[in-house]
Amino acid sequence: MEKYKKIRKEMYNVQLTRWGHLWNVKSPYTLFKGIYYMETASLFLFITQKIIKSPNFITFLYALTGVMGAFLLHSSQETLFYIGIFMVFTKGTLDCSDGTLARRLNKTSFIGHVFDSYGAYVSDAAFRIVFIYYTLGYFPELMFLFPVLSFTLLATDFRLYSDSQYVGVVLDITKDKIRDGVYENDIRREGNRDSNLKKWYLRYVSLLDDRARSIDSLLLILTVDFIFNYDLSILLLVISAFIILRAIIMYIAGVYFVFKVYKE
Repeated sequence: MEKYKKIRKEMYNVQLTRWGHLWNVKSPYTLFKGIYYMETASLFLFITQKIIKSPNFITFLYALTGVMGAFLLHSSQETLFYIGIFMVFTKGTLDCSDGTLARRLNKTSFIGHVFDSYGAYVSDAAFRIVFIYYTLGYFPELMFLFPVLSFTLLATDFRLYSDSQYVGVVLDITKDKIRDGVYENDIRREGNRDSNLKKWYLRYVSLLDDRARSIDSLLLILTVDFIFNYDLSILLLVISAFIILRAIIMYIAGVYFVFKVYKE
C-alpha cells in the first residue's frame, strides 16, 4: 500500500505542475475528469509496475485503446457498444500514466513526447472517423462520401501537427494557456487586427476539440441515440459537418500562419 501511495503522490505532482493547484481548474467537469484520470492511472501503474517498464508501450496501449474503443461504438451489440464507450471515456488514464512512468524511470525523451502526441492524434482521428461513419448510417445515400471525409480528417490531423507546434512557439501560446483561457489576455495585449483573428480562431477550434469534455459530450450523444428512440440523425449530421469544417479551417489557418511567419 505504501508503494501505491508513492505512485499516487508522484502522479498528482506531475499533473499539478500544469495546473499549479487542483482547484485552479475552472471547469467542474475538467476537475472531475482530471481526478478520475489521476486516480485510475495511479491504480494502473501500481498493478502493472512489475510488468510494464516502457512508457512508450503505455503510449501504444493508449492509442490502441482509443482506436479499438472507437470502432466498437459502431457495434450493433449492446455489450460491445458499452465497452467502446468505456474505452474511449477512460483512454486518458493511459495518457496520464506514460508521462509519470517516464519520470519515475528517468526515461523522458523527445521521441517519447512526439510518440505521445501522435498517439493522441491517432486516437482522436479514429473516434471522429467512427462518429462520421455512425452518422452516415442514417444517411446511406451519403455513404459514398465516407472515404473522402475520412481522408480529410486524417490529412488535416497529421499535417497540422508540425504547423500547430511551430505556430504555438511563434505566438508563445502554450497548450495550458489555451486550455485555461489565458491566451485571450495575451492576445488582447497585442491590440491589432491579427490578434482579433487569432482570438476568434482559437475560440472556434476550442469547440469539439480533443479535450475530454468535448469527446465525452459526443459520447453522451451517441449513448442517448443508441439507448432511446429519439431521432438524433439531424443533430449527428450537423455535428459531423462541423467536425469536418473545423478540421479544414484548422488546416488552412495553420498553413496561413506558418507562411505568414516565414514571409516576415
